[in-house]
Amino acid sequence: MLSPVNCHKKCILLGNKYLSKAMLQTLIQIGKQVSHGRGEWDDIIDVPDISKEREKGLRLLTATMLFDLDEMQIVLDENSIKEYSEDDSHNFKNIKIQGGNNKAIYACVYAPKSLEQLRKTFFGVLDKEGKTPEKGQFSEAIDKDFGHLSSSLLSLVLKDIFRLRSEFEEKFIDQESKSFLYRPPQKQPEKHTSVAQQLSLDKQDFLVLLATSVKSTQLGIITPTLISQIEGYETFMKAKFLVSEKDSIDSNQKLCYASGEVYEDVGEIAFNTRYNINKMFVTTTRNYASNFSNDGFGQSYQASNAVQKFLERGSDYLLNNHTVLIAGINHCIIPQVFSQNQVDSMVLMTKLTNRSEFLFRIQEAKDLTNQIEDTDPDIYWIDFIGYESDGNFFKTINYIKNVSKKHFDRLLKTFQKINREFNQVEGIEWQNVMSRGKDTLPLSLNFQTLYSITPLRKDKEKKNEALVLFKAILEQRKVDAQKLFEHYVELVLCHRYHRYKSYNNIYAPETINDKTVHFDYAIRNATYQYLAIFQVLKRLNLLKNMEDANTISTEEQEPTSYQQKTEAFFEAMGYTEAQKAMFYLGRALSGIASAQVKAKHANKPILEKVNYNGMDVKSILKLYADLREKVKQYVKYDTLRFVEPQLGNFDERFQPTNWKMSSEEALFFLFSGYSFRVSTDKKSDNN
Repeated sequence: MLSPVNCHKKCILLGNKYLSKAMLQTLIQIGKQVSHGRGEWDDIIDVPDISKEREKGLRLLTATMLFDLDEMQIVLDENSIKEYSEDDSHNFKNIKIQGGNNKAIYACVYAPKSLEQLRKTFFGVLDKEGKTPEKGQFSEAIDKDFGHLSSSLLSLVLKDIFRLRSEFEEKFIDQESKSFLYRPPQKQPEKHTSVAQQLSLDKQDFLVLLATSVKSTQLGIITPTLISQIEGYETFMKAKFLVSEKDSIDSNQKLCYASGEVYEDVGEIAFNTRYNINKMFVTTTRNYASNFSNDGFGQSYQASNAVQKFLERGSDYLLNNHTVLIAGINHCIIPQVFSQNQVDSMVLMTKLTNRSEFLFRIQEAKDLTNQIEDTDPDIYWIDFIGYESDGNFFKTINYIKNVSKKHFDRLLKTFQKINREFNQVEGIEWQNVMSRGKDTLPLSLNFQTLYSITPLRKDKEKKNEALVLFKAILEQRKVDAQKLFEHYVELVLCHRYHRYKSYNNIYAPETINDKTVHFDYAIRNATYQYLAIFQVLKRLNLLKNMEDANTISTEEQEPTSYQQKTEAFFEAMGYTEAQKAMFYLGRALSGIASAQVKAKHANKPILEKVNYNGMDVKSILKLYADLREKVKQYVKYDTLRFVEPQLGNFDERFQPTNWKMSSEEALFFLFSGYSFRVSTDKKSDNN
């Protein structure tokens, strides 16, 4: 078995996959800062967020459910109602819901959502075979792990309260849903009333907390007394939750894995909650400690009392305040800094989270005007840990690691720069491309744009292709252009055949009823957004397997004729001759489609000649021949003046015997021409 020092080194090595030493140091530092002024109960007390209810002007209340063991009844008394204050969470000991396999041990609950926990606490639940429980879960918890409290007043009270089980279910449980009701159902059952009804609450009343109390002359409880004030309750809670009460830590000096320091109060790490970043490295799921022996695990993965507390508080602070949605997945942001002791972690985290939201979330373009300043200089890299959770567990499903601060800042600046430059390029209608919603507010280009154009099939949810792309870009690994073209083709097929139900993240353009017009808008947006992403990746030198003819121009152009504007577009985008060929074929396609609309063929039948799975040489030549034929068919609609020159431009550049462009890429550049729109004068080619 590894020695303590070697164990520490080994843990760091193994932990680098998901929980590196630097990350632990960040959690510890944040935990220290969060700990200033905190009491011993603060980690387990839940203070509900009722900000929305305050904004609505609701009357915020608390009330008490009395277990009257003298009269053998349960009473919800209007006289127990009082105005809510945040101190009530501490006074009533409204502890956080533990979840998982933990027993319910709640003397007070958040009334709108957690009333079921009262039933479990005092009266238990039916087992898998439908057998009635013999005791409540609070009693089960005492008997299982805290036998020294089995004769306490708390234990005696819980056993007597269980005798009210039938009264409780008849009075409060909905017989159809088998759930504890807060508000009355639409169809009122006959045998019970809801909590809100029994307390005579109206629509403007919001019951925040429901505490429990007991009265029992036989047990010496003469007047109603809160369960949280019964002898034995506080002892139980401290023994279960507060590390300082645990007797499993000896006084021998040991190495604290997380801090690298030697302390006398070091023991095996055991966190109170399952919703915890640190749960990625635990004793029951040893995916990241497979080389440790079972017998020596407690010595290998250990920490001091204080460090465990800091790790837990740091995790809680980050998960509640500093997460960002990346490709539809929640990610916790964990920076690594040069000097932990000289940094105000909370200020740093606020700035970093704001910057992350500009990079990953939908933002109006105007919001980014003054957001180009660099990230805090104390940061040298950033980790993003993707996770799944319902608030009761923590499962890591993605890890974007070692994103350098310099690259992070450059990404944001590059997105912003391309966004501004595309606004200056005539022909792509960038503000319309980047608009969303009824107010058509212009949005800024960022990773959310890429997410919205990377089709994620519902039947393949386990493979998030957008997340794969994001991870590669953030970790500075090159992206294969062909892969992006394949995503583009799938997106085109989705828009063409209205397959929106098959995808989680693709939406039809809003307020467009005509399917043909809808396709034109959708394909324009998709094509130019992909074109912008290509430009971002080129600037960052992260694009491979895509020919680039020119250095991208950032100088503003002032073209006058249609052809000059087209050439300005080519120069800005760096089109090769082959890409220009497909662009011109797309312009010809657009010209025939416009002529068909003028001829009352509103569904644009020429679009049926496109192979939406990709345009190989055979498909390209066939479309070219069809367009030539349509020029003659629709000649009275001015096709000779516009479409014929476009086909001529295509002829000059298309070399079928030496054609290397993939079919997916060819489809992309075809639609880049199809979607191109510029204003023209009467003497120039007409679009």
